[in-house]
Amino acid sequence: MHEDRYDEQEIQYEVKQISDMLSLVETMDYLAAATEVADCNKHRVTSKRRTLERAFFRKEPKAFEFIIHKN
Repeated sequence: MHEDRYDEQEIQYEVKQISDMLSLVETMDYLAAATEVADCNKHRVTSKRRTLERAFFRKEPKAFEFIIHKN
């Protein structure tokens, strides 16, 4: 960014816009739609929200359980 082209108020406005956009897409619903859990212990792959929440918020990672991005 060129400092001479933007004043502080414009920069703050742009940062707020970016923050608002990120708060819309950084939710568990969007995360659940984009990821899945592969559990090699149970031989299953799932994208159920509850299973993903447990995998993300577990303090200790479970052996042979992988969080995979679908992209």
